[in-house]
Amino acid sequence: MKSEEDIPSKEEIFRDSIFAKFSALEDPRNRERITHKLSDVLFMTICAILCGANNIKEIATYAKRRESWLTSLLSLSNGIPCYVSFWWILVLLDPEQVQEGFINWVQSVANLTKGKVRAIDGKTLRGTNKKGKRNSFVHIVSMWACTEGLSLGMVKVDDKSNEITAIPKLLEMIDIKGTIITIDAMGTQTAIARQIQDNGGDYILALKGNHSTLHNEVKNFFEQAEAVEFDGVEHSSYHIIEQGHGRTEKREVYVTEDIEWLPRKEEWKGLKSLIMIVSKRTVKGFSSTFRHYYISSLEGDARTVAHSIRSHWGIENRCHWVLDIGFREDEQQAHAGHIAENLAILRRIVLNLLRQDKRKGGIELKRKEAGWDPGYLLELLGIKSF
Repeated sequence: MKSEEDIPSKEEIFRDSIFAKFSALEDPRNRERITHKLSDVLFMTICAILCGANNIKEIATYAKRRESWLTSLLSLSNGIPCYVSFWWILVLLDPEQVQEGFINWVQSVANLTKGKVRAIDGKTLRGTNKKGKRNSFVHIVSMWACTEGLSLGMVKVDDKSNEITAIPKLLEMIDIKGTIITIDAMGTQTAIARQIQDNGGDYILALKGNHSTLHNEVKNFFEQAEAVEFDGVEHSSYHIIEQGHGRTEKREVYVTEDIEWLPRKEEWKGLKSLIMIVSKRTVKGFSSTFRHYYISSLEGDARTVAHSIRSHWGIENRCHWVLDIGFREDEQQAHAGHIAENLAILRRIVLNLLRQDKRKGGIELKRKEAGWDPGYLLELLGIKSF
Protein backbone atom coordinates (compact mmCIF):
# COMPACT_ATOMS: atom_id res chain seq x y z
CA MET A 1 0.00 0.00 0.00
CA LYS A 2 1.33 3.43 -0.95
CA SER A 3 2.08 5.88 1.79
CA GLU A 4 0.98 9.48 1.54
CA GLU A 5 4.57 10.39 0.64
CA ASP A 6 4.41 8.06 -2.38
CA ILE A 7 1.21 9.60 -3.73
CA PRO A 8 2.05 12.39 -6.19
CA SER A 9 0.61 15.81 -5.47
CA LYS A 10 -1.66 17.64 -7.87
CA GLU A 11 1.25 19.91 -8.73
CA GLU A 12 3.45 16.90 -9.59
CA ILE A 13 0.76 15.30 -11.74
CA PHE A 14 0.17 18.59 -13.48
CA ARG A 15 3.90 19.06 -13.97
CA ASP A 16 4.21 15.71 -15.71
CA SER A 17 1.19 16.22 -17.95
CA ILE A 18 0.80 18.01 -21.27
CA PHE A 19 0.74 21.39 -19.54
CA ALA A 20 4.37 21.12 -18.48
CA LYS A 21 5.30 21.70 -22.11
CA PHE A 22 3.60 25.10 -21.98
CA SER A 23 5.35 26.28 -18.82
CA ALA A 24 7.52 28.71 -20.80
CA LEU A 25 4.48 30.60 -22.13
CA GLU A 26 4.63 34.29 -21.34
CA ASP A 27 1.42 35.59 -19.82
CA PRO A 28 0.37 38.52 -22.04
CA ARG A 29 -1.94 40.06 -19.43
CA ASN A 30 -1.33 43.01 -17.14
CA ARG A 31 0.15 41.43 -14.01
CA GLU A 32 -1.82 43.70 -11.72
CA ARG A 33 -5.11 42.43 -13.16
CA ILE A 34 -4.41 38.70 -13.30
CA THR A 35 -7.01 36.75 -11.34
CA HIS A 36 -6.53 33.28 -12.89
CA LYS A 37 -3.33 31.36 -13.59
CA LEU A 38 -2.59 30.95 -17.28
CA SER A 39 -2.05 27.19 -16.85
CA ASP A 40 -5.50 26.89 -15.23
CA VAL A 41 -7.15 28.74 -18.11
CA LEU A 42 -5.36 26.52 -20.65
CA PHE A 43 -6.43 23.42 -18.71
CA MET A 44 -10.06 24.53 -18.74
CA THR A 45 -9.89 25.46 -22.42
CA ILE A 46 -8.48 22.10 -23.54
CA CYS A 47 -10.93 20.23 -21.30
CA ALA A 48 -13.78 22.19 -22.84
CA ILE A 49 -12.66 21.47 -26.41
CA LEU A 50 -12.19 17.78 -25.56
CA CYS A 51 -15.74 17.73 -24.24
CA GLY A 52 -17.29 19.27 -27.35
CA ALA A 53 -16.83 23.05 -27.09
CA ASN A 54 -16.04 24.61 -30.47
CA ASN A 55 -15.79 28.33 -29.70
CA ILE A 56 -15.02 30.70 -26.82
CA LYS A 57 -18.65 31.06 -25.75
CA GLU A 58 -18.98 27.29 -25.45
CA ILE A 59 -15.61 27.08 -23.64
CA ALA A 60 -16.75 29.65 -21.05
CA THR A 61 -20.12 27.92 -20.66
CA TYR A 62 -18.46 24.53 -20.13
CA ALA A 63 -16.18 25.97 -17.45
CA LYS A 64 -19.16 27.54 -15.63
CA ARG A 65 -21.24 24.35 -15.77
CA ARG A 66 -18.31 22.25 -14.49
CA GLU A 67 -17.33 24.74 -11.80
CA SER A 68 -17.60 22.26 -8.92
CA TRP A 69 -15.41 19.66 -10.64
CA LEU A 70 -12.83 22.17 -11.86
CA THR A 71 -12.62 23.80 -8.44
CA SER A 72 -11.83 20.41 -6.92
CA LEU A 73 -8.88 20.05 -9.31
CA LEU A 74 -7.51 23.57 -9.51
CA SER A 75 -6.79 26.34 -7.04
CA LEU A 76 -9.50 28.65 -8.35
CA SER A 77 -9.59 31.16 -5.49
CA ASN A 78 -11.31 33.67 -7.79
CA GLY A 79 -13.80 31.19 -9.20
CA ILE A 80 -14.30 30.37 -12.88
CA PRO A 81 -13.07 32.87 -15.50
CA CYS A 82 -15.77 34.69 -17.43
CA TYR A 83 -16.12 34.77 -21.21
CA VAL A 84 -14.10 37.99 -21.44
CA SER A 85 -11.15 36.41 -19.60
CA PHE A 86 -11.00 33.51 -22.02
CA TRP A 87 -11.41 35.91 -24.95
CA TRP A 88 -8.58 38.23 -23.93
CA ILE A 89 -6.13 35.41 -23.26
CA LEU A 90 -6.75 33.83 -26.67
CA VAL A 91 -6.54 37.25 -28.34
CA LEU A 92 -3.21 38.14 -26.74
CA LEU A 93 -1.41 34.82 -26.32
CA ASP A 94 1.61 34.52 -28.62
CA PRO A 95 0.75 31.69 -31.06
CA GLU A 96 4.42 31.03 -31.79
CA GLN A 97 4.97 30.17 -28.14
CA VAL A 98 1.83 28.03 -28.07
CA GLN A 99 3.08 26.28 -31.20
CA GLU A 100 6.48 25.65 -29.63
CA GLY A 101 4.81 24.06 -26.61
CA PHE A 102 2.63 21.96 -28.91
CA ILE A 103 5.62 20.65 -30.87
CA ASN A 104 7.58 19.87 -27.70
CA TRP A 105 4.62 17.94 -26.32
CA VAL A 106 4.06 15.93 -29.52
CA GLN A 107 7.71 14.95 -29.68
CA SER A 108 7.64 13.84 -26.03
CA VAL A 109 4.56 11.60 -26.24
CA ALA A 110 4.34 10.37 -29.83
CA ASN A 111 6.18 7.28 -31.00
CA LEU A 112 7.33 8.77 -34.29
CA THR A 113 9.23 6.30 -36.44
CA LYS A 114 11.76 7.10 -39.10
CA GLY A 115 11.10 6.23 -42.73
CA LYS A 116 7.47 7.27 -42.40
CA VAL A 117 5.58 9.82 -44.48
CA ARG A 118 5.04 13.37 -43.29
CA ALA A 119 2.45 15.24 -45.37
CA ILE A 120 2.44 19.02 -45.64
CA ASP A 121 -0.71 20.79 -46.79
CA GLY A 122 -2.56 24.04 -46.34
CA LYS A 123 -6.00 24.73 -44.88
CA THR A 124 -8.09 27.90 -44.97
CA LEU A 125 -10.20 28.78 -41.91
CA ARG A 126 -13.32 29.95 -43.73
CA GLY A 127 -14.93 31.63 -40.75
CA THR A 128 -12.07 34.10 -40.39
CA ASN A 129 -12.83 36.13 -43.51
CA LYS A 130 -13.26 39.82 -42.64
CA LYS A 131 -16.31 41.55 -44.05
CA GLY A 132 -15.44 43.82 -46.94
CA LYS A 133 -11.91 42.39 -47.27
CA ARG A 134 -11.58 39.89 -50.06
CA ASN A 135 -9.51 36.78 -49.33
CA SER A 136 -8.76 37.88 -45.76
CA PHE A 137 -9.06 34.33 -44.43
CA VAL A 138 -6.52 32.94 -42.01
CA HIS A 139 -4.61 30.24 -43.88
CA ILE A 140 -2.37 27.73 -42.14
CA VAL A 141 0.10 25.08 -43.31
CA SER A 142 0.32 21.86 -41.29
CA MET A 143 2.54 18.80 -41.10
CA TRP A 144 0.83 15.46 -40.54
CA ALA A 145 2.40 12.17 -39.45
CA CYS A 146 0.50 9.89 -41.82
CA THR A 147 1.11 6.49 -40.22
CA GLU A 148 0.67 7.69 -36.64
CA GLY A 149 -2.30 9.93 -37.50
CA LEU A 150 -0.96 12.93 -35.58
CA SER A 151 -0.66 16.63 -36.27
CA LEU A 152 2.97 17.66 -35.76
CA GLY A 153 2.76 21.42 -36.13
CA MET A 154 1.39 24.32 -38.11
CA VAL A 155 2.37 27.76 -39.32
CA LYS A 156 0.09 30.64 -40.23
CA VAL A 157 0.65 31.99 -43.73
CA ASP A 158 1.59 35.66 -43.53
CA ASP A 159 -0.79 38.20 -44.98
CA LYS A 160 -0.15 38.95 -48.67
CA SER A 161 1.97 35.82 -48.88
CA ASN A 162 1.46 32.14 -49.69
CA GLU A 163 2.45 28.66 -48.59
CA ILE A 164 5.90 28.98 -50.16
CA THR A 165 6.98 31.24 -47.29
CA ALA A 166 5.34 29.16 -44.56
CA ILE A 167 6.62 25.70 -45.52
CA PRO A 168 10.31 26.50 -44.81
CA LYS A 169 9.36 27.73 -41.32
CA LEU A 170 7.50 24.50 -40.66
CA LEU A 171 10.43 22.40 -41.89
CA GLU A 172 12.75 24.32 -39.59
CA MET A 173 10.54 23.77 -36.53
CA ILE A 174 10.09 20.00 -36.82
CA ASP A 175 12.70 17.23 -37.00
CA ILE A 176 12.27 15.50 -40.38
CA LYS A 177 15.43 13.42 -40.41
CA GLY A 178 14.79 9.99 -41.92
CA THR A 179 11.25 10.83 -43.11
CA ILE A 180 9.57 11.20 -46.51
CA ILE A 181 8.02 14.64 -47.02
CA THR A 182 5.10 14.89 -49.44
CA ILE A 183 3.87 18.30 -50.64
CA ASP A 184 1.43 19.42 -53.30
CA ALA A 185 2.47 21.57 -56.25
CA MET A 186 2.55 24.85 -54.29
CA GLY A 187 5.55 23.56 -52.34
CA THR A 188 7.45 22.29 -55.36
CA GLN A 189 10.34 24.72 -55.07
CA THR A 190 14.08 24.14 -55.45
CA ALA A 191 14.78 25.85 -52.11
CA ILE A 192 12.26 23.61 -50.31
CA ALA A 193 13.72 20.46 -51.90
CA ARG A 194 17.17 21.59 -50.78
CA GLN A 195 15.99 22.30 -47.23
CA ILE A 196 14.38 18.86 -46.93
CA GLN A 197 17.60 17.19 -48.09
CA ASP A 198 19.77 19.36 -45.86
CA ASN A 199 17.61 18.39 -42.87
CA GLY A 200 17.96 14.69 -43.58
CA GLY A 201 14.64 13.97 -45.27
CA ASP A 202 13.49 12.74 -48.67
CA TYR A 203 10.79 14.35 -50.78
CA ILE A 204 7.96 13.63 -53.21
CA LEU A 205 6.81 16.88 -54.82
CA ALA A 206 3.80 17.23 -57.09
CA LEU A 207 4.08 18.90 -60.49
CA LYS A 208 1.47 21.21 -61.98
CA GLY A 209 1.23 24.41 -63.96
CA ASN A 210 3.32 26.47 -61.53
CA HIS A 211 6.33 24.62 -62.98
CA SER A 212 5.00 24.35 -66.49
CA THR A 213 8.35 23.64 -68.18
CA LEU A 214 9.34 20.88 -65.75
CA HIS A 215 5.79 19.52 -65.73
CA ASN A 216 5.69 19.38 -69.52
CA GLU A 217 9.12 17.74 -69.75
CA VAL A 218 8.09 14.97 -67.34
CA LYS A 219 4.67 14.63 -68.97
CA ASN A 220 6.20 14.28 -72.45
CA PHE A 221 8.67 11.67 -71.20
CA PHE A 222 5.92 9.46 -69.80
CA GLU A 223 3.69 9.96 -72.85
CA GLN A 224 6.47 8.63 -75.05
CA ALA A 225 7.10 5.76 -72.62
CA GLU A 226 3.40 4.85 -72.62
CA ALA A 227 3.31 4.95 -76.42
CA VAL A 228 5.82 2.10 -76.53
CA GLU A 229 4.37 0.42 -73.42
CA PHE A 230 7.59 1.26 -71.54
CA ASP A 231 9.58 -1.02 -73.84
CA GLY A 232 13.25 -0.20 -73.30
CA VAL A 233 12.46 2.28 -70.52
CA GLU A 234 13.96 1.34 -67.16
CA HIS A 235 11.22 1.71 -64.61
CA SER A 236 9.36 0.22 -61.66
CA SER A 237 5.58 -0.16 -61.64
CA TYR A 238 2.89 -0.98 -59.12
CA HIS A 239 -0.85 -1.40 -59.65
CA ILE A 240 -3.63 -1.00 -57.09
CA ILE A 241 -7.38 -1.60 -57.42
CA GLU A 242 -9.77 -0.18 -54.82
CA GLN A 243 -13.53 -0.67 -54.70
CA GLY A 244 -16.20 0.84 -52.52
CA HIS A 245 -19.31 3.04 -52.44
CA GLY A 246 -20.13 2.15 -56.03
CA ARG A 247 -16.76 3.25 -57.30
CA THR A 248 -13.83 1.30 -58.71
CA GLU A 249 -10.45 2.98 -58.95
CA LYS A 250 -7.36 1.50 -60.54
CA ARG A 251 -4.08 3.30 -59.94
CA GLU A 252 -1.00 2.54 -61.97
CA VAL A 253 2.24 3.91 -60.51
CA TYR A 254 5.32 4.26 -62.71
CA VAL A 255 8.72 5.38 -61.41
CA THR A 256 11.91 5.86 -63.38
CA GLU A 257 15.44 6.87 -62.43
CA ASP A 258 16.20 7.77 -66.05
CA ILE A 259 16.72 11.50 -65.51
CA GLU A 260 20.02 12.18 -67.31
CA TRP A 261 18.12 13.89 -70.13
CA LEU A 262 16.16 16.22 -67.80
CA PRO A 263 17.17 19.88 -68.27
CA ARG A 264 18.36 21.74 -65.13
CA LYS A 265 17.96 18.63 -62.98
CA GLU A 266 20.93 19.75 -60.87
CA GLU A 267 18.78 22.57 -59.44
CA TRP A 268 16.75 19.97 -57.51
CA LYS A 269 19.02 18.69 -54.76
CA GLY A 270 18.95 14.92 -54.40
CA LEU A 271 16.61 14.37 -57.35
CA LYS A 272 16.62 10.67 -58.28
CA SER A 273 13.31 9.76 -59.86
CA LEU A 274 10.27 10.86 -61.85
CA ILE A 275 6.79 9.55 -61.12
CA MET A 276 3.53 9.19 -63.00
CA ILE A 277 0.27 7.97 -61.48
CA VAL A 278 -2.55 6.99 -63.81
CA SER A 279 -5.90 6.91 -61.99
CA LYS A 280 -8.80 5.22 -63.77
CA ARG A 281 -12.12 5.71 -61.99
CA THR A 282 -15.42 4.05 -62.82
CA VAL A 283 -18.57 5.34 -61.13
CA LYS A 284 -21.98 3.98 -62.15
CA GLY A 285 -20.63 2.82 -65.49
CA PHE A 286 -18.90 6.10 -66.35
CA SER A 287 -15.09 6.04 -66.52
CA SER A 288 -12.51 8.82 -66.34
CA THR A 289 -8.72 8.82 -66.39
CA PHE A 290 -6.36 11.26 -64.69
CA ARG A 291 -2.58 11.51 -64.77
CA HIS A 292 -0.46 13.08 -62.04
CA TYR A 293 3.28 13.73 -62.12
CA TYR A 294 5.88 14.08 -59.36
CA ILE A 295 9.61 14.41 -58.78
CA SER A 296 11.35 12.66 -55.90
CA SER A 297 14.64 12.10 -54.09
CA LEU A 298 13.63 8.46 -53.56
CA GLU A 299 14.97 5.61 -55.61
CA GLY A 300 12.66 4.02 -58.18
CA ASP A 301 10.61 1.72 -55.96
CA ALA A 302 7.02 2.07 -57.19
CA ARG A 303 5.50 0.29 -54.17
CA THR A 304 7.14 2.71 -51.70
CA VAL A 305 6.18 5.70 -53.83
CA ALA A 306 2.58 4.51 -54.18
CA HIS A 307 2.25 4.06 -50.42
CA SER A 308 3.79 7.48 -49.72
CA ILE A 309 1.52 9.36 -52.13
CA ARG A 310 -1.54 7.45 -50.93
CA SER A 311 -0.59 8.30 -47.33
CA HIS A 312 -0.47 12.01 -48.17
CA TRP A 313 -4.24 12.05 -48.58
CA GLY A 314 -4.55 11.31 -44.85
CA ILE A 315 -3.96 14.96 -43.99
CA GLU A 316 -7.19 15.77 -45.84
CA ASN A 317 -9.50 12.99 -44.67
CA ARG A 318 -8.06 12.27 -41.21
CA CYS A 319 -7.14 15.80 -40.18
CA HIS A 320 -8.74 18.63 -42.18
CA TRP A 321 -12.04 16.83 -42.75
CA VAL A 322 -12.27 15.80 -39.09
CA LEU A 323 -11.54 19.36 -37.94
CA ASP A 324 -14.33 20.68 -40.16
CA ILE A 325 -16.90 17.97 -39.39
CA GLY A 326 -16.01 16.97 -35.84
CA PHE A 327 -14.90 20.40 -34.54
CA ARG A 328 -16.82 22.70 -36.94
CA GLU A 329 -13.57 24.59 -37.54
CA ASP A 330 -14.69 26.20 -40.81
CA GLU A 331 -17.81 27.58 -39.14
CA GLN A 332 -16.01 29.40 -36.34
CA GLN A 333 -15.84 33.16 -36.80
CA ALA A 334 -12.68 34.52 -35.21
CA HIS A 335 -11.23 37.84 -36.30
CA ALA A 336 -9.65 39.51 -33.26
CA GLY A 337 -5.96 39.18 -32.43
CA HIS A 338 -4.61 35.64 -32.37
CA ILE A 339 -7.88 33.86 -31.54
CA ALA A 340 -8.13 31.92 -34.80
CA GLU A 341 -4.55 30.67 -34.76
CA ASN A 342 -4.50 29.81 -31.05
CA LEU A 343 -7.77 27.89 -31.22
CA ALA A 344 -6.51 26.07 -34.34
CA ILE A 345 -3.45 24.90 -32.38
CA LEU A 346 -5.56 23.85 -29.38
CA ARG A 347 -7.93 21.87 -31.64
CA ARG A 348 -4.96 19.97 -33.03
CA ILE A 349 -3.76 19.23 -29.51
CA VAL A 350 -7.20 17.80 -28.75
CA LEU A 351 -7.29 15.85 -32.02
CA ASN A 352 -3.92 14.29 -31.13
CA LEU A 353 -5.15 13.40 -27.65
CA LEU A 354 -8.17 11.67 -29.16
CA ARG A 355 -6.04 9.92 -31.77
CA GLN A 356 -3.77 8.58 -29.03
CA ASP A 357 -6.76 6.78 -27.53
CA LYS A 358 -6.96 3.42 -29.30
CA ARG A 359 -10.46 2.50 -28.17
CA LYS A 360 -13.12 2.14 -30.82
CA GLY A 361 -15.34 5.09 -31.63
CA GLY A 362 -15.28 8.19 -33.78
CA ILE A 363 -13.88 11.56 -32.74
CA GLU A 364 -17.32 13.07 -32.17
CA LEU A 365 -18.41 10.20 -29.91
CA LYS A 366 -15.16 10.34 -27.92
CA ARG A 367 -15.66 14.06 -27.30
CA LYS A 368 -19.13 13.33 -25.96
CA GLU A 369 -17.77 10.54 -23.76
CA ALA A 370 -15.17 12.93 -22.34
CA GLY A 371 -18.00 15.31 -21.43
CA TRP A 372 -19.98 12.54 -19.77
CA ASP A 373 -17.12 10.86 -17.91
CA PRO A 374 -14.54 13.05 -16.06
CA GLY A 375 -12.36 9.98 -15.51
CA TYR A 376 -12.12 9.39 -19.25
CA LEU A 377 -11.37 13.08 -19.77
CA LEU A 378 -8.41 12.93 -17.37
CA GLU A 379 -7.24 9.73 -19.04
CA LEU A 380 -7.20 11.48 -22.41
CA LEU A 381 -5.14 14.26 -20.86
CA GLY A 382 -2.63 11.71 -19.59
CA ILE A 383 -3.55 12.37 -15.98
CA LYS A 384 -4.24 9.08 -14.21
CA SER A 385 -5.84 10.59 -11.14
CA PHE A 386 -6.03 13.67 -8.95
